Amino acid sequence: MSHRALGVVVNPTADRGHADRAGVRTLARLREQGHHVRELSGTSFDDALARARAAVADGLDALVVVGGDGMVHLGANACAGTGTPLGIMAAGSGNDYARALGLPVRDTDRAVRVLLDALDTGARVVDAARVTSDDPDEEPRWFCGVLSAGLDAAVNARANTMRRPRGRARYAVAALRELARFRPFGYRVTIESRTGAGSTVTSVWESPGTLVAVANGPAIGGGIRIAPDALVDDGDLDLVLAGPLSRHGALRVFPLTYAGRHVGHPVVDVRRVVRVRLEPTDDGVPPPPAFADGELVGTLPREVHVVPGALRVLAARPA
Repeated sequence: MSHRALGVVVNPTADRGHADRAGVRTLARLREQGHHVRELSGTSFDDALARARAAVADGLDALVVVGGDGMVHLGANACAGTGTPLGIMAAGSGNDYARALGLPVRDTDRAVRVLLDALDTGARVVDAARVTSDDPDEEPRWFCGVLSAGLDAAVNARANTMRRPRGRARYAVAALRELARFRPFGYRVTIESRTGAGSTVTSVWESPGTLVAVANGPAIGGGIRIAPDALVDDGDLDLVLAGPLSRHGALRVFPLTYAGRHVGHPVVDVRRVVRVRLEPTDDGVPPPPAFADGELVGTLPREVHVVPGALRVLAARPA
């Protein structure tokens, strides 16, 4: 095993400091194996991202993030499109993307072994999604998991303001609070999908709506299967749309997302896409700001497209 130059970014606030403890252990295990390890954690998300990007540009052999899906989001925005592999020590409360890759969750020693094996045998190549706004001064963002722009985003925003309970229970409480005040949002969604002949076709969905999610991975909120059939390496995104529902209807449909059973409901439409444009309309209340990987992206309009093979992750490759 050759010695590598590795950068490590730790989120000490994830899951009541569990990531901080996992970060200390990760740094120790990697150094014990003789690797040259740089601690890149910053004073804020933006500071850590800037440090990570600079280290990647300097020629890291891999960047390792310790925390939940927010840290994966940071890692993707440092590594996507660069060829530098991303390692994930899943130590947050959600860890949805790590589960989609089959990585160990909250087991630092086993996760380090998986990471080191992948360094030796080769990283897994997966897709990432790119999101842009109409503001030319706003930097495009990468995401790995799911961009939420409907009731799912409103619940995410509510959950981010809550300290308790933890994990999926916090998301469930946030959902109940948002459902109590829910009214359908107004959308125009322009959709570009592949055809069987290899070309693309464009369609438009314009409607009041309840759920709008653009998914590269299957889950949000610690295992809520918003796009249960989404795959991280198929070259497509899964677009999940739910039309207008009353509060009572939303209260019945939204809980089905926990097991992915909402996709069988008549009001829900799932499409395989390569690009979508999400715009607000007056045919409902203004949609909430969008979130990707649980991190705030901003208000609509937003455009999302998939970039096949944009990211290399230190995970076992499918057989």
